[in-house]
Amino acid sequence: MTNLRRHREIPRGINHRSLFLHAWDLAGEGTDAVMGSAAEAGLNVMCLAATYHSGWFLHPGHPGHRAFMAESGVCYFQPRKTYFGNARLFPKMATLAKKQDWMLQAGKHAKKHGLDLVAWVIGTHNTRAGTQFPELTQKNVYGDSFPHALCPANDEVWAYLLQLCRNIACEYPVSALQLESFGWMTFAHGHHHERDLVGLTPFEQELMSLCLCGVCSQKARRAGVDVAKVKHRVKQILEAAMREAPNRPRNHPRRMQELEAACPELQKFNAWRKTFLDSLIAAIKTQALITTDCRLLLQTPFDPALAGVADGFACGAYGRTGPETALICRQAKAAVPRDWNGLLQCFIQLGVGIPANEKQLRAIISAVRDEGCNGINFYNRSESPPRMLKWLANILPDFACENI
Repeated sequence: MTNLRRHREIPRGINHRSLFLHAWDLAGEGTDAVMGSAAEAGLNVMCLAATYHSGWFLHPGHPGHRAFMAESGVCYFQPRKTYFGNARLFPKMATLAKKQDWMLQAGKHAKKHGLDLVAWVIGTHNTRAGTQFPELTQKNVYGDSFPHALCPANDEVWAYLLQLCRNIACEYPVSALQLESFGWMTFAHGHHHERDLVGLTPFEQELMSLCLCGVCSQKARRAGVDVAKVKHRVKQILEAAMREAPNRPRNHPRRMQELEAACPELQKFNAWRKTFLDSLIAAIKTQALITTDCRLLLQTPFDPALAGVADGFACGAYGRTGPETALICRQAKAAVPRDWNGLLQCFIQLGVGIPANEKQLRAIISAVRDEGCNGINFYNRSESPPRMLKWLANILPDFACENI
């Protein structure tokens, strides 16, 4: 009797092969041409930004420009008022979308070339709306508004996020929503002329990012958190850092877990934040996506609390070599139970040094496949050097498969 092999079978390919892209890619090069070249390159999913934040980008391959300033907090589809009613928060249509609904256009041509379309949806990261409605933004322990960040605990923001997702899922031929920034944003953001001469550590930036606005404070208190103690301790640590900079006081905490151990109310506050965001994701699945076949994809590691809600999780290997990517994917896969059959993507960046050549890119893609991720998403068509996109076209067809 033949002995059964006990080692793990390595899948022959990757069944979800995706590329992030923008409406300006389609407008500049033609939707049909972009979708056709994607299919020829071995991709089978296009992840198109339905909404996007402001940005100042270098586009090395665009036929009409090289430097590009994206509009702040706009959508690249034509939203329907019926989903939002009389709400103050309503998606602002990009100038580029006024004559052409790019989600509809992309869906039509994606289908023609045998591609799935995923809507890449940016949520609370919205400087336009935050500047217009500062009362809806995150506020740190000092009461400073974060103009780039809507606070998800605010009921208006919550409703906006759900209706945004529902509008897209119900009106467009998308197989999934890829959510980004559906939670609280960070203080260090890359904002206009952003400066910090104190040199806040990552932990101190995390404290500076904690939203303690009136709504968050009220809802956390209802959950049993002594918010006054949280504010006092957070401000105490930040004041010490700013007072003693460039040094820090003796016994100054360096990690959130260290401070939570000394301040149990902070631990309770962070637990409330996690539970709250979990409930937001659950509401999107059960309310915004109800009656649709649209899947829900997150850009976060596998989370048991969301395993019954999300259809996909992700790990990131931006700027990582093949061996480093292998370790990241192996760890991500190890966290996933055997009986969970959703999508586990690995995000790979095309640009900034790594991959440095075609051989290295092949090693990175091989690592994603060999360590058990069943999806890969490349970032992104606009900003990637054209040479790297050609490497992708040379390599990716070797990893194509439809079933793993």
